Amino acid sequence: MLTKLALRNVFRNRRRSAITLLVIVFGAVGLILFGGYKAITFRGLRESTIRDRLGHLQIYKRGFESAEAKKPLEYGLDDVAQLRRAIESDRRVRMTTAQITLMGLISNGDKSETFMATAVEPKEDRAMNAQRLVAGTNLPDAEPDAVIVGKGLAASMHAKPGDYLTLMSTTTSGSLNAIDVRVAGIFTSGVKEYDDRAIKMPLTGAQQLLQTAKVERLLVLLNETDDTDAVRADLDRLFARKHWSLEMKDWSQLATFYHQVVLLYNGIFGFIGMVVFGIVIFSVANTIVMSIFERTREIGTMMAIGTTRSKVWRLFLLEGLFIGIIGGVAGLLAGAGASGIINNAHFMLPPPPGYTQGYPLRVLMQPGILITAFLIAVITSTFSSILPALKASRLKIVDALGHI
Repeated sequence: MLTKLALRNVFRNRRRSAITLLVIVFGAVGLILFGGYKAITFRGLRESTIRDRLGHLQIYKRGFESAEAKKPLEYGLDDVAQLRRAIESDRRVRMTTAQITLMGLISNGDKSETFMATAVEPKEDRAMNAQRLVAGTNLPDAEPDAVIVGKGLAASMHAKPGDYLTLMSTTTSGSLNAIDVRVAGIFTSGVKEYDDRAIKMPLTGAQQLLQTAKVERLLVLLNETDDTDAVRADLDRLFARKHWSLEMKDWSQLATFYHQVVLLYNGIFGFIGMVVFGIVIFSVANTIVMSIFERTREIGTMMAIGTTRSKVWRLFLLEGLFIGIIGGVAGLLAGAGASGIINNAHFMLPPPPGYTQGYPLRVLMQPGILITAFLIAVITSTFSSILPALKASRLKIVDALGHI
């Protein structure tokens, strides 16, 4: 009986209820849109961080992480062929790729600049799609003296595809060595500071420059990011069983920037949630208080004919609950509609700090986001009706009946 009466009371003053519901709907839509934007940002940043640069797992020679190497590749991997075969036999593994990082000087004959190079296997690097070419071609498979140069570094060196430059670095034995390289292409990663010093070169070319056959690390890319922990556990057991002196890191241990972004967005999302919580509380509380003021004589009549104070309290509490449920459902529908409109409108956002390219505005609909928005709507609406409901239940019958 109370449930039916409370539901009818919600629609008694349609204008006031509609205004309250609009506040709840707008709050729910805001939470859904920002939560969906946050979710797709996290997923996109995570996948680009993994597949473009870090891989899901990185394998090193034991001691690499804690030791301060005195010379290049002191803790390099000597022979990775057997290791790669063992890892790639797992169906969850998409591919493996070996890499070396090195630093040195690059010269065009007139000036020199410092560079930071990543030596890669050209075929695997193309599969990772770690950069965007702005001129020339990608690294060829069978040309160890070809390189692609960051856009900023190419501008500084006045280099274009087809030009030859000289790279100088320290070998694994501590001596200096230099090689001439052909600029195959110019690329951009979107991060200006990196593009101003970046070079990518074939692994064989870097080994020739460093006079070694070692590699620094082996990257493991999986088909699904969710398999990372399971694959890592299996590889740990494999290394122990075969007595291989190796150590391993997963992408989460290496992705410092990703975790900083996650903390920032979670803080913003929490703040927005508190703002919505406060707005909904005051809006619903105002609605219930006004309803009590207008229905004072009705409340007095109900208590005069035997309705207990606890039932009066539950009646107004149920009204707040129903307002929250209706507003939450309407908010979910409106949020889903707004998300669809945004995803199909192809809005572009400006480049973030340190980047040169914008990115499309997208919203990811996830059950967790929808459930959270709905629960916040219902909980805040119900919570905000507690004090007004108590006030209604404590009215004196004589005063209520005489209220004008």
